[in-house]
Amino acid sequence: MRKRRVTDEMYAAIPGLLAQGLNHFEIAAQFGVKPSSLKVLCSLRGVSLRKHRLPGTALRKRSRMTPLPLGDEVLRSLRVAARLFGRPRAQLVSDLLEKIARDSLYMAVLDEEPFCASTSAVAVHVGH
Repeated sequence: MRKRRVTDEMYAAIPGLLAQGLNHFEIAAQFGVKPSSLKVLCSLRGVSLRKHRLPGTALRKRSRMTPLPLGDEVLRSLRVAARLFGRPRAQLVSDLLEKIARDSLYMAVLDEEPFCASTSAVAVHVGH
């Protein structure tokens, strides 16, 4: 396995990867380092490799990941916002999408009307 330095951005992504159901073996493979090296490096940086879950909740299977085509400017903006909010980029994106869906903010965020004739279908779908 090729040695590669684990960057600050990689460390920041670890909690999100754990929340998605990855274990330290999978994360190490994704980062291109040995699992034992990842454990040592994370330990030195105070980054937990344990899966955190709320009491009384079952562990979830890893969900399918869908790549999102995002431009460099969007990624830069997300990186800055994630630092401001103190969370990994993946978690920030997840939180934003959940909020948009939960509060039916599609039209407000996109600043346009949907193609369908009825806008109530969007609100009904998410429980409003």
